[in-house]
Amino acid sequence: MRILRTALLVALVVGVSVSALAKADAPLIDAVRSGDVSVVRALLDQGADVEGAAADGSTALQWAVHEGRAALVELLLGAGADVTATNRYGVGPASLAAENGNASILERLLDAGVDPDTTMPGGETLLMTAARTGEPDTVRVLLARGADPNVREELRGQTALMWAAANDNAAAIHVLAEQGAHLHARTDNPSRSPGRTFSSTPATGFTPLLFAVRGGHLDAARVLLDAGADVNDAVSDGQSGLVVAAANANWEMAAYLLDRGADPTHAGAGWNALHQTVRTRRMNVGFGTPGPFAAGTLDSIDLVRQLLARGVDVNARMTRNGIRDGQRNRFNRLGATAFMLAAKVTDVETMRVLLEAGADPLIPTADGTTPLMVAAGLAIWNPGEDGGTLSGQEDEVLEAVRICLELGNDVNAANYRGETALHGAGFRGANIVVDYLVEHGADLTALTEDG
Repeated sequence: MRILRTALLVALVVGVSVSALAKADAPLIDAVRSGDVSVVRALLDQGADVEGAAADGSTALQWAVHEGRAALVELLLGAGADVTATNRYGVGPASLAAENGNASILERLLDAGVDPDTTMPGGETLLMTAARTGEPDTVRVLLARGADPNVREELRGQTALMWAAANDNAAAIHVLAEQGAHLHARTDNPSRSPGRTFSSTPATGFTPLLFAVRGGHLDAARVLLDAGADVNDAVSDGQSGLVVAAANANWEMAAYLLDRGADPTHAGAGWNALHQTVRTRRMNVGFGTPGPFAAGTLDSIDLVRQLLARGVDVNARMTRNGIRDGQRNRFNRLGATAFMLAAKVTDVETMRVLLEAGADPLIPTADGTTPLMVAAGLAIWNPGEDGGTLSGQEDEVLEAVRICLELGNDVNAANYRGETALHGAGFRGANIVVDYLVEHGADLTALTEDG
């Protein structure tokens, strides 16, 4: 979608440049751009080539459509302008009308012979463009002329309904759904990511609802669900819409999905929405890089409480090591609980909320790593790095370590690599944590399997 948008933008920008207009028929294009009907008519009467194009291939008709000048469109069509001509980027007059959301001009172009299923390079149809820009009347015009609402573009297998959902165009979604757009269609190109996400989201299996969820578009999600979309839609690796919402810090969307009946215990990818929410609160992507920006008024800790209140097992363990820190995977999360994930980024507030809900602070990961070890620093990638606001500050690290130790974590427990909490504190470079652990019996002579 981004590539197609870029091509259209480049087409228009190039068309605006002075050098692009420096051709024999630039006066006609200039007159069209200025909106002077009398000058355009005079130039045509004098024999100006109605198909004369700028350097980027844009014709006078394309400029008239782009500028939304219906009278000039009519005049140029009457002079024989080719309604199907495209510029060098494959953009034709009808695509520009759809981009502008100009239903009346689009209808006139269709009357003049434009195929309602016309595509641009990459497979973007007129209906996709109209759905993306969101003017419902242009969507209606195309559907009334027989445009297929379920055609897929070539890059990722997206449909017009997906484009509308991704851009929160609720009115366009309503029209498309009424006219037979498939609510359960899925993206199908495994070589491309469907957009920015903060988890290892696969490139396949995105439905229109999942596009709306990922973007935090509540209106779009509401219309789709009202039309019959499945609130438990999941991408191809099993991440449900609820997990996708949490992965993108769309807390209000996640709460809305819960209200609409989403399964809070769904863990098709190997982790549930509680795991993901705790992780996204302080996403460690390294070197202080922030995680996704949360919009709305609902706080992530409120969502944690909602999930717990709706029956999520506070001690549920991850069954796959799927949530990664950027492109790194130093910490194996197989078997991790939400408490473990909170301890990893020393999120003391979340640790306490989970404990109040009955979290077991002693459950290790599958490789024997304990919450105390990760709180001390065993799971960080770079000395001194943090996972977001406050995470990694020594006073909070010390508090997280203290909580784990006081609740029974063995100060000298070792994982399968022989690493202990003291190794983690040393790697973190937190002297006050090292001192605290030693004061509580940490073995300074403990060796890892590598010695």
